[in-house]
Amino acid sequence: MPGRREESENRPSRARRLAGAALFGILAATMTAVGDGALATPPPPPEPYLAPSGPAPPADADPASMPSSAPAIHGPRSFTIAATGDLLIHSPIVRRARRGDGWDFTPMFDQVAPILQAADLAVCHVETPMSPDNERLSTFPLFSVPNQLADSIAYAGYDTCSLASNHSLDSGMRGVAGTIDALDRVGVAHTGMARSPEQGAALNLLDVKGATVAHLSYTYGLNTGELRPENTHLANIIDEETILVEAGRARAAGADFILLSLHWGTEFRRMPDRYQTEVGPRLLSSPDVDLIIGHHAHVVQPVARIGGEYIAYGLGNFLSNQSPQWGARKPGTQDGVILRLTVTQDPTTGRWSVTSISHTPTRVNRATFEIVNALNPSGSHNPVELARSAADTARALTALGTTVRALPGLTPDVAEWLSDLLDARYRTPVHRSGLRLG
Repeated sequence: MPGRREESENRPSRARRLAGAALFGILAATMTAVGDGALATPPPPPEPYLAPSGPAPPADADPASMPSSAPAIHGPRSFTIAATGDLLIHSPIVRRARRGDGWDFTPMFDQVAPILQAADLAVCHVETPMSPDNERLSTFPLFSVPNQLADSIAYAGYDTCSLASNHSLDSGMRGVAGTIDALDRVGVAHTGMARSPEQGAALNLLDVKGATVAHLSYTYGLNTGELRPENTHLANIIDEETILVEAGRARAAGADFILLSLHWGTEFRRMPDRYQTEVGPRLLSSPDVDLIIGHHAHVVQPVARIGGEYIAYGLGNFLSNQSPQWGARKPGTQDGVILRLTVTQDPTTGRWSVTSISHTPTRVNRATFEIVNALNPSGSHNPVELARSAADTARALTALGTTVRALPGLTPDVAEWLSDLLDARYRTPVHRSGLRLG
């Protein structure tokens, strides 16, 4: 449960050395694959970035590398969030997870679980409803996936999941009940779908290191059509007035920090659409909304900083079978991100706000459906592919001018250099046998 993991505020130099070594490994491997032809000298490293809105130190080291026994440093109260993109379980993923009479998705999360487990609050987005009994399973276009997905969600370290998506009612009430029961079984909180009006009215409040965090979830609509008035509790539909009323209820119930998950936007579009850029800032301007995390586009979209608060318009796919080779042939659909934020209490006003933001780029290995840390992979992977993915993700996140550092080590200017390098690399035919990193 949230708050059970303590994270030291110390940032040991060893973690910085490991981060630099990880990035150097990718760059060195990429240069080896490219040869000596182009752009042999990277730009100088930039100064470390500090978010301007608070006194807390930035999270500039991977939490997984921090010693849990380090002495505490007295200062403002804070906690960390790790948020990820869509869990979109297509049929090849289900087949890969098959084990005897059941399914096991946990190996797919092995590389990213330490990062998620190190956060004080890890937030997932479940786009595909789960079957209550693993009967009548189906995938695209109407999803009903094995409920063992919930076990992998708990294994990875998630504390709460947003459930409202355009697929929420794909399998009707069976999917609503199956998803909620599965997450309840493994002890993961959830919001956005409900079996009854009473359950729908209950607030998702989490105790995170002594702070109370509210998590709300809404979707732009449903593939199955509009809900009848008596069934509106089944899945939360975006309505600005309703969202602000519920956020106000959460604040009145004692929420110190309110996180709003929105399933919205235009699929496969890198930049937020007009609806997102109009609705998002209006909601964020409310004193009862502190952070917006977006989903649905299936590609990573930018982060915007507005009035000292943040909107992450879209976090891409965290686990799916989509790729540039997939039927829609959309680039960037294998790329995802772990967005990592530090939330700090102002000792004068008592308000909590995001004071540092960073990311770890991820990519789905479609041979195994393992979610790979693109900058610090384990196992055998194509370093050029991972480097391109990391560069594209860094540029996507910062496209609106908000700095979102990567852990370990990738910043927008390095990403630009690396992307140019890779463009030169891809203009000539080469042998693409995967190289081992990490």
